[in-house]
Amino acid sequence: MKICALTGISPNNISGLVKNHVKTFDLKNFSNILTITSLNVGDFVFITGMVKEDIISGTEGVVAQIKKIETYSQRENPTICEEIEYIVARVQLEVLGYGVCVNVVNTDLLNPLIVEVRIESIYG
Repeated sequence: MKICALTGISPNNISGLVKNHVKTFDLKNFSNILTITSLNVGDFVFITGMVKEDIISGTEGVVAQIKKIETYSQRENPTICEEIEYIVARVQLEVLGYGVCVNVVNTDLLNPLIVEVRIESIYG
């Protein structure tokens, strides 16, 4: 199956998704925000802790279905950050199972990462 990938997700958050079946993520990485805003509720995503540039055939991850999507603006203290406002994409995901990347389809920096994934096991 060809699906978009969310990359650089912390192992603790991936484990939390698997353990609890459903988890809401607040995404701040530009690439992940582009990915989520290009998708709809009901679509599937491949989630991995690997950074976008390191995704190759054989990269393992979790396949999940999007349940909710929301974007909002957040402000930061100007004394500790160069920018005082940034966009956050909040997405609620429900785990489907484990998958392995078999082919990287699109790696353009300003486009969502699209991968071909083989489902290894269904979560149940």
